[in-house]
Amino acid sequence: MPAIKPLNFGIEEEYFLSDLTSRELAWEPSPTFLPACREALPDMIAAEMFVSQLELVTPILSSQHEARDCLAKARTTLSWLGEEHGLGIVAAGTHPLAQWRLQHGTDLPHYHDLFNDMQMVARRSVLSGLHVHVGVPGDRIVVMNRVLQWLPMLLALSASSPFWGGRVSGLHSYRQAACDEWPRMGMPEHFASQTDYERYVDALVASGSVRSRSDVWWNIRPALQFPTLELRIADACPHLEDALCIAGLFRAMVTWAVQNPTPGPSETPEQRQLLKENRWRAKRFGIHSEYIEPGTQHSISLESWLDKTWAKIGEYARAGGDEGVYARARHILSTGNSATQQLQRYNAGIQRGALPLEALSGVVDQLRNQTLAV
Repeated sequence: MPAIKPLNFGIEEEYFLSDLTSRELAWEPSPTFLPACREALPDMIAAEMFVSQLELVTPILSSQHEARDCLAKARTTLSWLGEEHGLGIVAAGTHPLAQWRLQHGTDLPHYHDLFNDMQMVARRSVLSGLHVHVGVPGDRIVVMNRVLQWLPMLLALSASSPFWGGRVSGLHSYRQAACDEWPRMGMPEHFASQTDYERYVDALVASGSVRSRSDVWWNIRPALQFPTLELRIADACPHLEDALCIAGLFRAMVTWAVQNPTPGPSETPEQRQLLKENRWRAKRFGIHSEYIEPGTQHSISLESWLDKTWAKIGEYARAGGDEGVYARARHILSTGNSATQQLQRYNAGIQRGALPLEALSGVVDQLRNQTLAV
């Protein structure tokens, strides 16, 4: 086997801005906060769809060490700047207290277009995700087809959105349920190659179906601006180490796929449908579900699926210095993903006699503290 060449990567984290007094989503934050963040973290801060959010974009990274240092510095900087403006930084797929009807869209042409085109679907998308870009030499669609099988696993490990509109949603990732309201989201359609995919996007543009070639928002996609494959299924992770775990696992999966050209199990129509079933189980039950093992149709626990996956990708993770991500993934399975921890905190508050609003405020405090713990 040829020597394993680690692939470069980048991470995008979306954060909610939470009012430090009320704990509610800050639907009208200080206008000086975003400029202060951009000054402190040049070229790393972007506005998001709503003024109650912001996005952090890392530079190109080559190791977990670089990623950890970059994200830890950014989270710490944003947190102390937030405190100066009465704001807390919360990394989670949904904000437990957020009421989407109260949120103000960001005043930028791109977001004006989205709100105009998608109407209430866009207005309801008060959501935060973790996106991971991995540089891919060659045909990105071919590589995408090979790693699709593992996307529900990454969603289950990252799921952090059990609340919606101040209520228990019954799902571990309500964010993914809300994403399903959009066109061209969810699992990608099947294309045999990058050329086939480009023809599809060309048809969307030529027919006036999209304003931009980037208006394809699948759970995984070839990025438009960079030669990367972009993971989009993961919820934003309050724990920094969880975010690094998802990034490291995905990087290893992509590296495996680049160096193993045989078709993956997700490339048959039957397996594509089973993949969608696994995605449903991940967003509904997270780490607490049985899954359909890709290629066998057998029921399997997430722990066993992770172990079998690591047997394939472990050497690729180690080659990139990501050997610690397996232990972190097992830690998530033993202690609970963020959705599990949030529900435990909420239920403990209710059992102590707290009103739902008070119990949810406690969850917001927990999420903020976890986001700060770098």
